[in-house]
Parts: sequence; C-alpha cells; structure tokens
Amino acid sequence: MKNNKEILDEFGEILITNVFDSSYELINNSIATFKNTEGYKNLFNNITLEGKKEFDSIIFDRLHGALFNFLKIFEENEKFKIVYEENGEQINLVEISEMLKSEIFHEDGWIARFSKEINRN
Repeated sequence: MKNNKEILDEFGEILITNVFDSSYELINNSIATFKNTEGYKNLFNNITLEGKKEFDSIIFDRLHGALFNFLKIFEENEKFKIVYEENGEQINLVEISEMLKSEIFHEDGWIARFSKEINRN
C-alpha cells in the first residue's frame, strides 16, 4: 500500500492534470481561436501586457476557487467521500490530509507541482 503522501500526490496530479490544466488550456485556446473576431480585437488588441497578466490571474483564481470549493464539499459533508482503494483496503483522502482543499494551493501544492499549464507560462 502506498503511504498517505503518495496517495494524496497521485490524486492531486490526476486532479490538476485532468481538471485544472485541461480547463485552463481550453480557456486560453478558446480565446486564441477568436483572435480574428471583432470581439477579440476589441478586448485584447488594446490591452497592455499588464492587462493580459491580470486576465490570466483572474482565470487562475476562478479555476483555483472552483477546485477549492469542490474539495471543501468532501471536508464538510461526511456522506460524500473521495476514497483511494488498493487490494480491498480503502483510504479516505479527507482523513489523511490536514486540509484537503488546501492541498492545491501553496508554494509546494498540487498546482505548483503538477500543472503543466501554469509551469509553461
């Protein structure tokens, strides 16, 4: 059986790669797809580099907030669980984390360690 850190890291990597990164990439690519439209030109052609960074920050904050609130559901509602199972043994992720919702965001959190989108920007 994996240790608690390995279990949390495996879940974190899956969550960040499949939810955070895919959403972040989709938003950024969707915006780029519209670069020849009038709406894009009105919004982005006159925006400064600082404005683009702020827009990116807003996207990041919204995605982070959505993941935080999603994980908070499992911490505050005992009837819902995220369970790791190996060889018939089950581990509740909320019970092995000090605060599951906070695993995503700190300097050594899941986003910082596992996001390919954030780390490429």
